[in-house]
Amino acid sequence: MSDFFGKLKKNIDKGVNKASKKSAEIAEKTKLQTQIMSLKNDKKNEISELGKVVYDMLKEGNLDEEAINLKFESITEIEKQINDKEEQKENIEKEGLAEESEESEESKEFEDVEVVEETEVIECPNCGEKNPTDAKFCQNCGTKLKD
Repeated sequence: MSDFFGKLKKNIDKGVNKASKKSAEIAEKTKLQTQIMSLKNDKKNEISELGKVVYDMLKEGNLDEEAINLKFESITEIEKQINDKEEQKENIEKEGLAEESEESEESKEFEDVEVVEETEVIECPNCGEKNPTDAKFCQNCGTKLKD
């Protein structure tokens, strides 16, 4: 019986650990999503500025390719940062799915153990209560179970 409670405690601890990991995963994904949205907004602003710079240059008849390339490089760098953040987010999701798969396999093992333990009982001849195999007296009515 104490073995059952030990396994139960172990699985409760796993559940708490899983919830903690899932919360951390969600927080990290949310943080990354916020950063991605901010970077996309920065990219949009940079593209708008690039358009304004090119427009003003064309209007004045003075096209400065170096200034245009600097803006373009800035936009390209933001795109790289966005891709990095999205990749980090995908990796977190993949790790979470892999852990869930492993935990699913472990929980199947525990379910098998529970079935075995549930079948290892002694039924009280007096009241029909199911008792652990090592019990000497019925937990319900107190009838002696074995010699």
